[in-house]
This record gives sequence, C-alpha cells and structure tokens, in this order.
Amino acid sequence: MANKQRKLILQTIETMLEFQLRGVRQAIGREEEDDRDFVARPRSRKRKSLVVICSEILTERKHAVHVDELVEILRDEYGRVTDRDSLSSALAKKSNQGILVHRSAPATFEAIE
Repeated sequence: MANKQRKLILQTIETMLEFQLRGVRQAIGREEEDDRDFVARPRSRKRKSLVVICSEILTERKHAVHVDELVEILRDEYGRVTDRDSLSSALAKKSNQGILVHRSAPATFEAIE
C-alpha cells in the first residue's frame, strides 16, 4: 500500500512540474519544439478527463453513486486525485446540460442511459 501511495504522490508531483515548465516556456515565448537540449519523454495515450472516467464508472455500476465514493474510486482504482467540490461541480454542469450524467440526489449522480 505504501508503494502505491508513493507512486501516486510522485506521479502527481511529475504532472505539476510538467505544467509549471510548460507555463514558464510560454511566458518566455519558447515552444517545446524549439528546445533541442530538452529530451521529451514519450507520452502514453491521452489521459481521459475525470468526468469521462466518472461516466464510465457510473455506467459500469448501473446505479447512482455519491461524489465522495467517486473520489475514492478515482484515487484507489485509477490513481487520480481530485477535489470533491471540483468533481461535484463538473458533474453537476454536465447534468444540467443533459450530457453523460444525471443528478439523482444532492451530490449523487448516475449515468444517462
């Protein structure tokens, strides 16, 4: 368990540093393609958004799930850390648009069939 947590923390730090580096390069007007001394690590497939992953989880579960449980599932099964309020807000936005999910109770969502 400790090894899994360590890996998650290191991946989170790595992602934060990548975003910071990208921001610095944009601020000084330098694009990554022009940086020949920087060796970019090969990127894996594009990451899914948290909303898309939650939609998949809700589709698999076939019942309404509270945001607190979704946050735990995202952390434990997908290695993705998110803020409860941010996730709830994003899912509520999709629910209001009638896309992907439906709010069945406060902070509780289910997949649209």
